[in-house]
Amino acid sequence: MNIQEFARRAEVSTASVSRAFHEPEKLRADTREHILALARELGYYPSPSGRALKRGRHDVIGLVWPLEVEGAEAVFAQRILAALSKNLVANDLDLLVCPVDRREEATVAHASRTLQRSRCDAWILLYPRHHDVLIPALMESRKPVVCLMGKLSGGPGWKSVQLNQAGWIADALRRFKDSGCKRVLFFGGRTEEPDHAERRRAFGELAPSYFGGGAPVLSGSPTRDEFRDVMRAHKIDAIIGNDDRSALAAMDFCRELKLSVPGKVKVVGIDDIAESAFSHPPLSTYRQPLDEMAACAVDLALGQRKHARSFEAAFVPRDTLV
Repeated sequence: MNIQEFARRAEVSTASVSRAFHEPEKLRADTREHILALARELGYYPSPSGRALKRGRHDVIGLVWPLEVEGAEAVFAQRILAALSKNLVANDLDLLVCPVDRREEATVAHASRTLQRSRCDAWILLYPRHHDVLIPALMESRKPVVCLMGKLSGGPGWKSVQLNQAGWIADALRRFKDSGCKRVLFFGGRTEEPDHAERRRAFGELAPSYFGGGAPVLSGSPTRDEFRDVMRAHKIDAIIGNDDRSALAAMDFCRELKLSVPGKVKVVGIDDIAESAFSHPPLSTYRQPLDEMAACAVDLALGQRKHARSFEAAFVPRDTLV
C-alpha cells in the first residue's frame, strides 16, 4: 500500500499522513491518532526511500564489524555492540552491520563493496587498524566515518572516539609506586593491534618517571621461560597487562613460578572482562566507559556533535593491587 492509497482509506491528505509520522506536532491530536491507529490496523509504514528523500538521511548507521577479533576481545566487542545498540534505540536508528575479516581477501572485497553501495548516513569503524585496508572504500563511500576504540587518519572530517591510554597507564604506575613496588613490567598484547601500540608507547614514556629507566616490555605471547628470565633479571614486582587477558596470563605464570600475587607481585589489567572478577585472586582492572563512548560515536555519526574526544577509564580495585 502506497501513501496515496493509505490517505484515501484514512480520508486525509498525503501531507497529513506524512506529518503524522515525521512532524506529528503539526497535526491536531485527534487527526494524528486517527492516522496512526489506522496505520497500525493496516500494517502501514511510510516508505524508507521516500522518508530518506524527504529528510535527507536514511536513519541508518553502518557498523564495520571485525571478525578477526577473538577470545576475550570478542566478548569485549560484544559489550561495545550492546552499548551501541542502546544508543541506536534511543535515537530510533537502524543498524547495518558490515562484517570483515582482514585476514581473508574475500571478506575484505565484500566489505569494500558494501561500504560503497549501502544506504546509510555514516560508518562507525570498530577497532580501526593502522594502514587499514578499508580506508579506500570508506573514502569512496563519501560518508562520515567515526573510528571507535582507536584513531585513524583518512578522509576529511573523520572523527575518533577512544580511550586516553596514557591516563590509565599513569594511574596504574602511581598506584604501584604508592604500594611500594620497585620494578614494573608491561606484559602481553598482539603487536598488530592499535591499542597495544598506544599502551606500549604510553608505558615507555611514563614508566621512567615513576621507576627510572629500563622498564621492560614483553609483548605478544611470551613463554613461561621468557617470563621467568625477565622477572628474575629485572626483579619485577609489578605487572601492567596490555589487557585483562594478558594480566590473567601473567598471573598464571606467577603461580607456576611460585610468585605469590599480590604478595610478591602486584598485577593490573584493563577492560574489566568477567573473568577478571572470578580469577584467584580477583584481578584489579580498569573499566572503560562504553556507554558514554558509544553515545559519543552515534552523536558524531549523526552530526549532533562536532568534536571527538577521548575518555578516561575507571579503576576497579580488587585483590591483585592492594
